[in-house]
Amino acid sequence: MISDIRTLFTTNSLDSDDIHEKVLELGSDYLRGGWSLLEKNEIEVTQITGGQSNLIYMASCKNSKKLSSDTPECFLIRIHCQPSSQVFNDTVIFSVMSERGLGPKLYGFFPGGRLEEYLPSRTLDTDSIKLPEIARSVGALYPKYHEIDVPISKCAGSLRFIRHNLEEYKKLGGSVHKMRPYSVKYEDEPLRETISVDELEREIEVFEGWSKIFDDTIVFSHNDLAPLNVLELNGTKEIVFIDFEYASYNWRGFDLCMFLCENAFDYRVPPPGVRIDQKFLVEHPNMQIFCEAYIDTLYKMKSSNPERKFPLTENREEEIRKLEMEIQFFIPLVNLFWAVWSLKSFLAKHDNGHDLEVAASDRLTLYFHCKPKSESIYNLLKK
Repeated sequence: MISDIRTLFTTNSLDSDDIHEKVLELGSDYLRGGWSLLEKNEIEVTQITGGQSNLIYMASCKNSKKLSSDTPECFLIRIHCQPSSQVFNDTVIFSVMSERGLGPKLYGFFPGGRLEEYLPSRTLDTDSIKLPEIARSVGALYPKYHEIDVPISKCAGSLRFIRHNLEEYKKLGGSVHKMRPYSVKYEDEPLRETISVDELEREIEVFEGWSKIFDDTIVFSHNDLAPLNVLELNGTKEIVFIDFEYASYNWRGFDLCMFLCENAFDYRVPPPGVRIDQKFLVEHPNMQIFCEAYIDTLYKMKSSNPERKFPLTENREEEIRKLEMEIQFFIPLVNLFWAVWSLKSFLAKHDNGHDLEVAASDRLTLYFHCKPKSESIYNLLKK
């Protein structure tokens, strides 16, 4: 059944009778309120996105007079393309977000996918994500996600993700990567010619040891808050996080660092398909206002419930300083996270619009350049 619905939507025209019959069946089963009264020519189906992880379609009613006032005129159909274990985690997380009002409503599950609320909104882009007011809004919203208790593994997931992708890289025949960075070069540092799987495994072990100093900051994390995963709702301008495909428990500094690091990457350029503005990785212009917004939200949340763990002290300036240090510490690991993913994805012939070999080299160059700063922070904070 799971493959059947994917096959149905990928092998038929979206205006075909078969597709429209299936959409009406889903609407009737999960929404009612008039969807069962609609004819096939009274709906429209469009594709929102498609890829290796999910296929997303929007179903719209063209005759809203047949619907009750509390019935949505459109909804999203998400068809899963991931392994079943990943689908399970994604479904659990989406359900929790829906119940907490921190994401689109969940209308129902069906074998192979789910029905979701369509939120009229705009997706943030590479330019808007860098605006100070957006950084402030995102920073203020993060704690509401970080405090959620989700019934999944409470271990930090980023290293598990890196190791999994490194194993996949090895299975695909990867062993030694020839470095050829494009956007990132440091004249005062010797360029590594190659990096092997054994060397990457040692780097993971080293960073795992250092990261233990932040184990008391492990929270539920998005882990992929790139511009496309941030919505600004029409009308209210409220910010909403979406697409928790990579979500897990993780160090909060890693999660916050992921968002700030992605500000540096612009994928709207000619081949190799990425431009990196390194000021967002060294002295991020929005770091302070982002951290201030995060910490101030924590204080507001704690005032309503003193049992909350964070913030640990009443010293606002010190809490902000420590958070900035946490974020800086994880810059190398964020880049290693995507470097290893890029290595695996290149051999798997995944096409995401830019040169994944170059992306891996750029990310690894950033990793080694930023690593000494993380070591300094570790040495400063270790007990």
